[in-house]
Order: sequence, then C-alpha cells, then structure tokens
Amino acid sequence: MNKIILLLAWVLLSAYGVSQELTLDEKASMEKMRAEYAQDPKTASFQYAWLLYRTDIRSNHRKADEVLNQVIALQDHDPESLTYGQWGWHVEGGEKKADLNAALFRADALFVKLWEQQGKMSKKTKKNFLASCEQVTEAAKRRWDTEVFDIGRDFTAYSNIFVLYIETLTLAGERFNDVRLKKMAKSQWMRWYNHISIFGIDEFASPSYNYVVFYHLMNIHNFCHDERIERESKEVLDHIYLLQSAITHPLLKVPVSGISRDYRMFLIQSDARSAVLTSTIEGYIPPPKAVEIKEARKYPFEVIGKASVIPFIYKSYQLQNAAMGSMTGGNCFQQQIHCMAVVGNNENERAVLFLQGSFTPVNGFTDQIGMSTLCVYNRLPNYWHLTQWRGDMAKYKETIGEFGIGISPNWREKLHVPDHIVLEAYGFEVHIFPFIVEDGQIRRCDLNLKHRTTTSPRYHPRPRIFDEYVFPREHNWFGAYLTLVKSGSEISDPSIKYANQENILSFTTNLGHHLRLFIAEKGDTRQLFDVDPALIPLFTMSE
Repeated sequence: MNKIILLLAWVLLSAYGVSQELTLDEKASMEKMRAEYAQDPKTASFQYAWLLYRTDIRSNHRKADEVLNQVIALQDHDPESLTYGQWGWHVEGGEKKADLNAALFRADALFVKLWEQQGKMSKKTKKNFLASCEQVTEAAKRRWDTEVFDIGRDFTAYSNIFVLYIETLTLAGERFNDVRLKKMAKSQWMRWYNHISIFGIDEFASPSYNYVVFYHLMNIHNFCHDERIERESKEVLDHIYLLQSAITHPLLKVPVSGISRDYRMFLIQSDARSAVLTSTIEGYIPPPKAVEIKEARKYPFEVIGKASVIPFIYKSYQLQNAAMGSMTGGNCFQQQIHCMAVVGNNENERAVLFLQGSFTPVNGFTDQIGMSTLCVYNRLPNYWHLTQWRGDMAKYKETIGEFGIGISPNWREKLHVPDHIVLEAYGFEVHIFPFIVEDGQIRRCDLNLKHRTTTSPRYHPRPRIFDEYVFPREHNWFGAYLTLVKSGSEISDPSIKYANQENILSFTTNLGHHLRLFIAEKGDTRQLFDVDPALIPLFTMSE
C-alpha cells in the first residue's frame, strides 16, 4: 500500500513539477515585477512567469499562465515574415523589421527555465509555449539569411550572438530530440570554435559581451552531450575568465585595455568588473592562475592579446595603483576603446581617461610602450562602411560623429594650451599632446571640451555623464600622444613626426613609438606591423 501511495505521489510530482524555494533576491524581484505588471501588463516577462511557476501557490501558476501568454502574444507568428519568431518587431517602409537577436536571447528562458515548469502550465498555455519554442527555433535557423559582415570575419565576428545561435540549436535539439538540430548545433560549434581558437574572440576584452558568451557557453557545455564540445567549451570559458581577470586592475576594479565594445560602465558603477568575475555560475570552477593573479599580482603587470582576421592587437600595462591599455588595428565596433588610462586609490576613488570618448566608427591605430601610447586616427572608410553599411559611399562621413578623449569627473585640468593638456588625479598626471596632419606636416591642435550626457546620439546610446576633449572635424588624419606619470615628473616633448614615403604613412616619436599604415585600393586603412602578428599568441601575460 505504501509503495502504491509513493508511486502515485511520484507521478503527481512528475506531472505537476516540484516547487523550488526562491531566494530572498528572487522573492523581492518577483514582488517588484508583480507591482509593475499590475500597473502595466506590457511589463510581462518570461522571468516573471518563471518565478511565479516556481512557487507552490496555484494562484501564482495561473498568473504565470497569464503572463507567459502575454509575452508570447507579442511574438511574430507569421511564418512568411522576415521577423518570424521575433519580439519587438515593427513595420517600417511597408516591411517588418526587428532585432534578429531577440529570439536567441530568449532561448535560455524558454528551453532551460520555463521548460521545466510545463507541468504547472494549463493545457492551453503549454500548447502555446511549445509553439513559441518551435518559432524561436525557426528564427534561429533563419538568423543569418539577410545580414552582411566584414570581409573574412563571417558571422562569427559577433561572438556573443553566434554563441546564442549555437545555444538555441543545442537546446532545441535536446528538448525536441531532433537529430538534425543536434547535428546543426555540433557543426556550428565547430565553425565558431575553429574561428575563435585561431583568430580570437572578435568582441575582444569586452566586459559585457564576454559575459554573454560566458553565460551561454555554460548551457552549450551542459546540454551538448558531446565530450569534445564539453572540453572545448570549458577551454573557452577558462580563456575568457583568465583574460578578464588579467586585464582588470584588482585595486581599481576596472578592465584597463584596448576593448572592442565597451559601454563605459566605469562611469556609473564603482565595481566595473565584468560579470564574468562577479557572478556565480553554478558548476564553473575558475582556473587557478586567475585566482593567483587576482590575489598576488606582481607589478608591473603586462597583458598582450590579439583577435580577428584583421588583426587587432590589444594591451594592458599595470602598476599597483595605475594602468594604461590600448588596441590597434583600425575599426571593429563603434563602442571601441583605443586607449585608456586609470589611476586611483580604490574602486571608489579613481579617475579614468578613455578614447574614443563617444561611440563613432573611426579607424584607430596605437603603439603603446609601458605607460605611454601614440594614437593615430583617420576619418577614412573602414571595413564596416565598405562591407556592411548600406548607404551611399559618397556620404560615408555622415556616419562619423565627433571624436574625442573622454574623462571621468575627478580629473583636474592642470594645463591646457593648444598642443599640450595636463590632467591630474590621485598623485598622477596624464599628459596629452594632440595633433593633426595638415599639408603633409604634424601641426599643433587645440581640443574643445564638451559635456556629454550620452555615449552617442546614434550608435547604441547609453546615458553616461562625462566630459570630452573633441578634435576638430575638418581633418582626415589626427591623433594624440599620451603618457601617464607621477605628478611633478619631468616630461619631454615626444616630437611626433610624420612621413609619407611610397604611400607608406609613418608616425613616430623620439621615445620609440612607431606606426606604419597604408591605404589599400578599396580605400581601407591597413597597418604594417614590425612583428608579424602570426607570431603573437592570442593571449599572454607577465608571470
């Protein structure tokens, strides 16, 4: 009799699902969402439905049905549409348009979180839910049908989105037990892994996008059921964790490096480390080397990495309470950081300088030696203009906004003359020597200080407060030499020189900095390296 009762109990629990105790944070989040939803049903989210289902209160489960159906109703259910399976779609010029990544970003919520709650859904809601999952799967298969990418970079260049794509195929293949989807997932994993293991992650050193890759790699690792993919995904997870650990200054808690895509989080939060380092990911154990360099870093500490077919070379040079980082190679994304300097006592007392300040698609090339960097920029077409932008090339300059050197509020301007700016903070000075190229000569250049309340009026805008020293817009070639020193140190004029010999453009300083560039026949700017980039590992750091 007892066995029969236990069996019946097991059957009921299997069919209905087991409630999970919410954490205090999750309870607070659910109540906040409840209040918001009561005010505006448009705030319905998969996360809110998931939290409701996880309680053992049946009325919450019926509310979860309502919320889940509300979210699914906003999906494009027309299979003939270019935005089929997507959220946030709208009609523009008679055609449906949407962010084609929207469906991919919901795969984790649908196939991992909510999938386990089907026993608590009504029959109608479950049917609706499974149909939505099928549409997300189809949206994933169509993801790359209409997008164009840089030469040689393929669609793997958007590393975070490609991982979401593989994750969606992996999860859908597992949940629907679909052999074709499972094989697609494995093949596309090989495609992405081959790319990043040879060329590096294109969204290199990015605090936000590296976390997106990291989080969703865990689902691929956990659901792939393939020893090789498990091993390779763990390898990439460790690479990302170690890289973010290395480029992030332990005292100042900010990544200091050349960065492909950065949203200037250091302007709004004291702990600006990537969530790769601050979030607890169940089942992941960080590599011992990452723990070692976090707890016992030896200074000066130096990091060098490379990424992309182009390639981009990025660096970080750190002292105990100051650091400088840079990247070279041209243009990768509008949110790039070509050079940054950070000084301070801790994460709450620090000053950051970064260029570019505002997001804009400008080519940038740097040569960093320790705590000094020569930065050279041009307003010529880049690979994005030549291969992705769909506008009139005669008007490409209209896509380029103001370009400048961004600074956080806690720098004090100590000197400002047309060819030399000195900023001071926390016992350090950063010296800026701006210049333009005019009539084949390096000319002094004054910078106009402007106050910003957004990262960009056009590209991925985020609310941010900072000041920006803006370069004049009329010159194609311009730049700056930056050096970070202890306050009161004697500084020599870098004596920046420019030469154009047989169409090789050279920029040098008397301190050993050297950049060589040329314009290819399509109008793109390419860099000639003194050391063959093929000899540079994807990631190295000082021991």
